[in-house]
Amino acid sequence: MTDTNANMQANKGVTQVYWKTLEHLLNPTGDKVQDLLGFDDEFVDIVDYIIRITHRIWEQKDIGRCYDYYADYCPVHTLGGYCDSVEVVVQNTLKTIAAFPDRSLIGENVIWSYDEDETYYSSHRITSIMTNKNASEFGPATGNTGRVMTIADCVCKDNRIVYEWLMRDNSFLVKQLGISPFDAAKFQAQQPISEEFASWIASEYKRVRARKAMLTASPKGVEEDHFGFVSKWVDTIFNQKNFNQLAQLYHLTAKVQWPGGRRTTGLPGIAGILTQWLAQCPDSRATLDHIAVVPFGSERIDIAIRWSLAGTFSSRDAQYSQFSGQALFLLAATHLRIHQGKIEQEWTVFDEVSMLSNLILNQPSL
Repeated sequence: MTDTNANMQANKGVTQVYWKTLEHLLNPTGDKVQDLLGFDDEFVDIVDYIIRITHRIWEQKDIGRCYDYYADYCPVHTLGGYCDSVEVVVQNTLKTIAAFPDRSLIGENVIWSYDEDETYYSSHRITSIMTNKNASEFGPATGNTGRVMTIADCVCKDNRIVYEWLMRDNSFLVKQLGISPFDAAKFQAQQPISEEFASWIASEYKRVRARKAMLTASPKGVEEDHFGFVSKWVDTIFNQKNFNQLAQLYHLTAKVQWPGGRRTTGLPGIAGILTQWLAQCPDSRATLDHIAVVPFGSERIDIAIRWSLAGTFSSRDAQYSQFSGQALFLLAATHLRIHQGKIEQEWTVFDEVSMLSNLILNQPSL
């Protein structure tokens, strides 16, 4: 895969998080590199916008800025629930900070795309370190500190987030807090779910089982070979389960991070993670629902993918076997770093705690 001049020019000068210190990210200098029509003049590009508003809301605890940076009506999808009001965004943010008051957010990357109607799409990968000081969505406070990776995909227009998909590796977090993922899921399942969430997860399950991807062709600004590579990645792994084809997708020494603290280097380890996880949903089907591509340095590209998986849960683990035969739906995001046409690094994020909670609740209920 090669970058075209058009793609490189579109990204020329846009903030690259990896190359800058936090001080430089929060105090950009120089002229604007993107028009950002409708956005506050202080922001030089979409990456700057995402990094600085996140810092203000979470690091500076200026929760009220959500009213400035979220639309009054803003659908937010997670595997654990749904909301579409900025008021609920404020409430949920306040609850999270109350449970983890020292939470820090380290922005690792923002992979973005642009539509002609002055709408931007950002996929923001974040690592958070935080101490569980008060009761949380997972249960009573434990006093332990944990690290969690999140990918937040946002549609941004006129200085506000107007749509969001939020994926967080909660199974890895709760293990560090001293809570088993199943216990966290049982606690979470005690909370009521809305009709909107039940309807959304059921419709998403049916869509994915029918193989109706939100993306059926390469979107504007994404090269055909990039789109083809990602489509092959989704289809080869999740639909065909052709793990003997991994060498066509990954470098021999590729590094992969998957939910629950799963990390590995090299093709045998990658095959192990994938086969072990997919064995609990052996009839899985997956769809490619969004893609964005930006250059990383002069020889690599970064690709953000939002994807969905649906199938039938099947577990040989006695703890989970009671849920075998139930429908399973997964909302997931992946960041890939590509070098010389193959994956050099992968970060995949989804919420296994909410996945288990939905099995307990029998959601999606079909």
